[in-house]
Amino acid sequence: MIFTIKRLSGKQLVVLPYILIAGAAVLRLSLICPNNLIPVFSCLLFFGACRPRREFGIPLLALVAVDIFLTTHQYGFALTAGHAVTWTWYLVALFLGGTVLGGSISSSQVLGSSLFASISFFVVSNFTVWAEWGMYPRTPGGLAACYSAALPFFRNSIISEAIGSVMIFTLGHAIQRIIPAARLHGPNDPGEFSLEEEEYGTV
Repeated sequence: MIFTIKRLSGKQLVVLPYILIAGAAVLRLSLICPNNLIPVFSCLLFFGACRPRREFGIPLLALVAVDIFLTTHQYGFALTAGHAVTWTWYLVALFLGGTVLGGSISSSQVLGSSLFASISFFVVSNFTVWAEWGMYPRTPGGLAACYSAALPFFRNSIISEAIGSVMIFTLGHAIQRIIPAARLHGPNDPGEFSLEEEEYGTV
């Protein structure tokens, strides 16, 4: 769906970002993130676009807790610098959503932000694997082999994130159209949390 809206905010979208983060966390715990098919970055982009920065710590702590539990209890591994890279990119996605997608939003911006988050994470995280784990020779050929081995996971990740981000932001767009902010407060409500009038169109 192609869309252009002024801003994703207001009472309509207070709960949805939290539901998406909770859903991503539960899916990771239950399915152990099969082949990178859970669009975690898409959920973070949407949260960053909808919620103020003072709330960014909530999804960050939730996802970090899931990562720590899976790594130490499910897989039985120790935490490494690679986890810090992952957690840093959670913050990157939140701030990317808040800056690039926090104002006027188009479908091309949503897709571009999703691709940037996925590609940059692939580059940085696999460089960390190559530099830290000792699984590949510390040579250009070893680095190339590391990236090559990760390509199947990257393919699944970039597809799920691209589709997920467009679907999630389209859902937010639809909610704002179906449930106008005016319906969310009565005639005597000063409307301090009311949504700015939305501008809809195509690109």
